[in-house]
Amino acid sequence: MPITITDVPTATFIVISTLLLLVLLSLRKTKYKDIFPIGITEELKGVGILSVIFAHISYMLVNDNHFLYPLSLASGVGVDLFLLMSGYGLTVSMLKKNLSILEFYRRRLTKVFIPFWLVLTILFIADEDILHITYTTKYILESFVEWFPQARAFDDVDSPLWYINWLVMFYVLFPILFMPKRLWLTAILLAAIANIVAITDPLHLQANWLHCLHTNAFSLGILLAWLLTRNNGFSERIAWFKNESTGLGRPIVLALSIGIATFMIYQGESTDWPKLSSVLTHWGVDANFFIGQTTSLIAMTMLVIFFSLKRLDCKLLYLFGIYSYETYLLHWPLLERYDELFNYFPAGIAVIIWLCIFIILSWLLQKVTRPIGTWVDSILSNHK
Repeated sequence: MPITITDVPTATFIVISTLLLLVLLSLRKTKYKDIFPIGITEELKGVGILSVIFAHISYMLVNDNHFLYPLSLASGVGVDLFLLMSGYGLTVSMLKKNLSILEFYRRRLTKVFIPFWLVLTILFIADEDILHITYTTKYILESFVEWFPQARAFDDVDSPLWYINWLVMFYVLFPILFMPKRLWLTAILLAAIANIVAITDPLHLQANWLHCLHTNAFSLGILLAWLLTRNNGFSERIAWFKNESTGLGRPIVLALSIGIATFMIYQGESTDWPKLSSVLTHWGVDANFFIGQTTSLIAMTMLVIFFSLKRLDCKLLYLFGIYSYETYLLHWPLLERYDELFNYFPAGIAVIIWLCIFIILSWLLQKVTRPIGTWVDSILSNHK
C-alpha cells in the first residue's frame, strides 16, 4: 500500500534544503592533484546511490511521484555511474596488478558476494520471523546464486538486486576478455556482448528492460581508464586544465557540464524526442530504450567532467559513496517492508532519518563483512 504524502511541496523542500545545507557544510578545498582520484569516484558513487534511493521512494514507496522531484529523476544515471565506476576501478586495478582469472574471482567473492549473502540471509530470516513472509526453496536458492530474472518491487525479497545480477555478468567476462594492451577492444567486446544479451533476451527475463538501459556504461569505464593511462599526452593536458589557472575556461566547462547533465536527465525521463523516435522506429529500433540509455550516458559523462574539474570536495557525497554498495543492498527492503518512520514523522524528516539509518547500517555491515572477507580470502589463498 503506497504511503500517502499530504503536503508534497513542503516535504520535498525539507529534504532538498537539508541536503543542500549538509553539502555546503561538508565542502572542503580539494587536496587531489590526480586527474581522477578515488575521492572523485566515491563522490560519484554517492550521487548514484542517492539518486536511486530518491527514485525508489518517489516512484514506488509513496503515492505521489512529485515527492522528491527533481531529485528522483536521475536513477538511471545513478546506475550508469555505478557501472562506469566498476569498469574504471577494475581496469585500473588490473593494470596495476594483472591478476589471474581465478585470483580475480576470489577477490570479487570477498568484496561483493559476502555482504550480498549476509544481507540476503538476514532478509529471508526477518521476513519469515517478523512478517511471516515465506519463499519457495527454489527462489531462495536462486537468490543466493544471484539469479534475479524479475524486478518485482513488492514481491521479491529485494527487487533492486536485478542490478547485481547484471553486474555479475560483467565481472565474469571481464578477466576473460581483459587485454592490457588493447583495453579498447576489451571495452568493445563487453559492450557488444551486453547489447546482444539485452536485445535478444534469450532467457525472456522480466528484468531485461532494465538491462537494456544499462549495456554500455561498464565498457565506458574501461575506456576512461584506457584514456587516462595512455602515454599520449592526453592525461597531462587534462591535468593542466584542471590544476592551472585557465581564465574562463574551467568555469565555462563546469557550467556547461552541469547544465547539459540536467537537461539530459529531464529529457531522458520523458523520452520526448518525437523526430528521433520516428526515425528509430522506422529502423526497427526501440526508441524509448535507445533514447533513455543515450541521454543517461550523456548526463553521466557531463557529471564525470564536472566532478573531475571542480576544486571542492564534498565529504557528504564521499560518505555515501563509501557505503553505496551496502546501502544499495539494504535500502529498498527496509523502506518497503519495515518502514514506520513515515507513520510518525513528516515525510521530509522521515527521508532524512532513513538516510542516516542507511549510513549507520552500511557501516555496521562493512565492519562485519570485511573481517569475514579477509578470513575467507586467506583460506582460499592457502588452498590455491
